[in-house]
Formats: sequence, C-alpha cells, structure tokens
Amino acid sequence: MPEATAGLIVRLLSTATCDCTMLRWRFTPVSQTHGACYTHGVVPASDRNPGGAALKDILERLWRLFPRPRGVEERNILLLYAEVVFAGVLAAAASFNATYILRSGGSATLVGLLSSIPALVAVFLFLPAAQLLERQASYRPLVVWSLLSARIGYLALALLPLITSSGVPEITVAVLVAMAVPSVIFSTGWNPMLADVIPERQRATVFSWRSILSSGTVAALTYLIGLALERGSFPTNYQWLYGIGLVGGLVSTWLVSRVRVRETPPAEVPLLHTRVSLRQGVTDSLQESPRFARLIVNTLVFNLGAWMVGPLYVIYYVQELGATDGWIGLHTTLIHLGIMLGYWAWRRINHRIGDHPALLMALPFAAAYPIMVGVLPYLPALLLVGFLGHLFIPGVDLNHSLIFMRRLPPLHRHTGIAFYSMVMNLGAFVCPIIGVVLAGAIGIRNALILGGVLRAAGVALFYLRPVDEGGVTSASIREAFGAILPARRRYPHV
Repeated sequence: MPEATAGLIVRLLSTATCDCTMLRWRFTPVSQTHGACYTHGVVPASDRNPGGAALKDILERLWRLFPRPRGVEERNILLLYAEVVFAGVLAAAASFNATYILRSGGSATLVGLLSSIPALVAVFLFLPAAQLLERQASYRPLVVWSLLSARIGYLALALLPLITSSGVPEITVAVLVAMAVPSVIFSTGWNPMLADVIPERQRATVFSWRSILSSGTVAALTYLIGLALERGSFPTNYQWLYGIGLVGGLVSTWLVSRVRVRETPPAEVPLLHTRVSLRQGVTDSLQESPRFARLIVNTLVFNLGAWMVGPLYVIYYVQELGATDGWIGLHTTLIHLGIMLGYWAWRRINHRIGDHPALLMALPFAAAYPIMVGVLPYLPALLLVGFLGHLFIPGVDLNHSLIFMRRLPPLHRHTGIAFYSMVMNLGAFVCPIIGVVLAGAIGIRNALILGGVLRAAGVALFYLRPVDEGGVTSASIREAFGAILPARRRYPHV
C-alpha cells in the first residue's frame, strides 16, 4: 500500500468511534501511536523488512486494526459474544439429534426418553453439584472442565456408525444421557458466573446480543445442514455433522476458559463454603428470597405444557406430515430468525417499560404457540407459525432471566439455582412421557392444543402472583409499541 494511502486510512481510523451500548471502544489517536505500540498496524518505514512485508507481518497489521477492549469487563463480554457463535455451531448440529434417532430406526418413545432421562439424571445431581461448587474457592475451573466433558460426547456419536451398525438409536440416546451428568455441574455454575462477569446494568444488552448471535449462527447453519443432509448418504452425513459440531463446541469451550471471574477473598464468604444439609440449604435459600420461591412455582406451571409437547413437534412434522430434512432445516432457520428479531425488539421494550411488564406482555403469545401448531396441520403454514411464534419467546426468556438473576438468594446462589433446576427437570422428566402417551391416546394435534392450554394456566399465575413490581397497562402497551416502531417524523406547519 503506498505510504500516502496508508497514512490517510490511519487518520480516518483514528477518528472512528464504536459506541454501542456495550462495546464502548475507541481507536487511539494517531498522536498516541508513536513508539513500539503500533495501534493501527502501520509500522514505520525503518522497521520494515527491506525485502517486503511477509504474510505474518500483513496479518499482524490487520489484527492491530481491530479495536481493543478497555478492561477486563469488556474483554469478558467480547469473549462471551465470540464463544456463543461457536457454541451455535454445536447447537445447530444438536438440533438434528431427534431426527437422527428417527432416521436410524428409533421410535417415538425413544425420542421422548431423550427429553426425559437427562432431566431425571439432573434431578438427583443438581443439589450435590451446588454444594460442590459452593465449597470451591474458585468455581470457574470446574465450570470449564464440566463443559468440556459434556461436549466431548459428540465425538462418540460421530464414530458410532464405524463401530457398530446395530442398536445405534439406543446407544445414541445413552451417550446423550451420559453427557447430561457434567452438563448439570456446568448449568449450576454458569448463571452465577454470568452474574459475576456481567454487571446488572448491562445484562439485558449482553443477553440479547448473545441470543441474537447464537440464533443467527443456528439459523444460517441449520438451513444449510438440512440441504447437505438430504444430499449426503446416511449415516456418513450425520458423522460429518457431529464432527463439525464438536469442533465448534471445543472452540467455544476454550473461549469460555479465557473469561476471567473476580475471585472473592475467602474472608468475605465464610457462609458459602460451610457444609450444611441439602434440605437446610434449600430452606435457607427460599426464606432468603420469597419472590424467588414464587418464581419457581409460576415457572413450573407455565413450563409443564411446553415439556409435555416438546418431543411431539419433530414426531408430528416427520411422521405425520412427512417433513424432509430440508424442511426441518428451513423451519429451524425461520425459528431462529424469529428469535433474533424478537431479541432485538424485546430488548428495546425492556429498556422502555422494564422487565416485569415486558414479561407479562410476552407470556400469552408464547403460550399460544403449541395451539397454533396443533390447529394448522400444513407444512407451509407451519413455517410461518414457527417464525411468528418465536418472536415472543425471547420476550419470556430475556425478561424471565433478568428477574431470575435479580431474585436469586445472595448467600445461596448455587443452591437456589440447583433447587430451581431440580424442580424444573423433574417436570421435564415426567411431562414428555405423559405427552407421548397422551398423543397416542388422543392424537398429536389434540395433545399439542392441550399443552397450550396448560401453558395458559401458567400465564394466569404470573398475573395473579407477580414475581416483581410493575404490570401491564394501556400506557405500557403504547410504550412497547413506541419502542419498536419508527418514530413519527413531525413536520412544522407551513
């Protein structure tokens, strides 16, 4: 690049500013780049190789053009943004787990067990995992190693067809169930780790962008994966799928390991490391935060219908409506596009009216989704339903997560999360089995509608037993629309 052009680009970059809500980076002015730190990657002529810049030098210069985080907090947030993209690669591969089991000759009951058994395993392990984490001086290494252990199982799925051709569906479910054991430890420690890493004032933005990045990755990949699976030969196509997903998961795990958590001095946390009984720990956590106890009950009832119909969707699409892998991929893509747009909208609504009113607004629409799927048994229409229905799921997930983290008992965070997760997983174990049995008795479509009705009962609880301050009013509805609709331009009267 000629010297004059390089200098012009440097001056343009030096005035550039990226002042997004979270990514408040600034380029260092040109006047501050003199010396050994070449912030913009333009090396003085005296330092250049006389024979021309090597590829390594070019890459280093390009790398230095990128803005740098100004502290540990922004570095952690950048790592969380990056890791969720690679985790999305694994999530895209995992979204075909149930389809793989069915294609391998597995039954609908086996798909139901895939949803139920990991939840049962989690029921018995969450509280011991919480006690283990609360006794650690630093819980981050245990979180990272448990995440790695949970993801390495996809290597076994990729190699399984090379080892045996019989019992593949059953072995696949067994491997996925075994992966649930380290997943329990990771899940118990992940939310406290996020709470320690992300300040409360920034959580809505960070959670929204992580979900948008994850959904964008999954949306793009699942559509392409569906097309690739249709053109490949079974089971080799799924072996490649799981192999690529594993690589993404390992990169994500490495990035998580780079996140730095503020270490709490032992003198500040004597109660957290005290060995107490499981029952006493749960009692203390619920008494410490009564609104948290109410949140557990409301969420359990609301989720019962979702768990009941969870395994029915793929069975309904593939076995009753004849959906192909390509349709499954396109449907998943549209779902995640809806989630991306939903997180964009609900983050703005959250900032305008608060998380509790926003949660109450989103709940009825989320409850209606299985009902809409049940009353429209047409694959083209279900593509639209998948997109529209998932515009409201982020309104529940985002605002529920923010309230959940705020209502955690401060002195028993791991125990509170473990008890919450144990209760939810108990429901997640029982309900899919009930759903499959119920579908066999009254039909999948009727079971889907019944699941939606059950979710509506959970919505009523959130309205009757609020978990935070603020409700839905005509003013808040107008504010919500104002947050997502373009501002009306006012012209002066002539």
